[in-house]
Amino acid sequence: MNRKTLFAVFSMAYLIVAALPAAAQDTGVYVGASIGMAKAKQVCANAVNCDADETAYKAFGGYQFHKNLAAEAGFQYFGMFGRNSQGISTTALDATVVGSWPVMNQLSVYGKAGVYFAKMQSKPLEEDNTGFTYGAGVEYALSRELGLRGEWQRYNNVGGGSLGFNTDIDVISAAVVWRPR
Repeated sequence: MNRKTLFAVFSMAYLIVAALPAAAQDTGVYVGASIGMAKAKQVCANAVNCDADETAYKAFGGYQFHKNLAAEAGFQYFGMFGRNSQGISTTALDATVVGSWPVMNQLSVYGKAGVYFAKMQSKPLEEDNTGFTYGAGVEYALSRELGLRGEWQRYNNVGGGSLGFNTDIDVISAAVVWRPR
C-alpha cells in the first residue's frame, strides 16, 4: 500500500468534512447518492459462470470552491463480482477534484480526477490498494438545490497482491445531488 496516496485520500476527505460546518452557510456544500452498474472484466477472465457486472452504490459529498471547480469525496460499493456468495466484494473511498463547464443554463459537463483506497475481499483473501480514478459526466439542475447526474468513472488497477490479479473497474451511474442553501 502506498502511504503517500493513502495520506492524500484521507487528507482530502478530512478537509471536506472539516469545511462542512463553516461552508453550510455558503452555497458550495453538496451531498449526493448514486446507483449504477460496475464492470470488472479481469475478475472473470479465466472463469466459467462468472459475473463481472454488479450493481454499484455510492454516497458522496463535496465543496464547490468556484463555479467551475470542486473537491469531492465518496464511498463506493461495487458489489460482489464472481459467483454469488463466493465472489469478490469490493469497496473504495475516493477523493477527486471536479472541473465543470456550463453548456446551457441548467446543464453542465464535468470531468474528475483523483485517488482511491480500495478493499477487495474473497474468502479467505483480502487485499487493500490505492490508485488513480477519473471520470466524466453531465449534471442537470432541476432547481438551485437539486440536480441529476449521469456519470462514468474508472478505478485503475484495483486488487493485486494476494488476490493474484488487478482489474480496472468502470462504473456507469445516475445520481441525485442536493445543495443546501
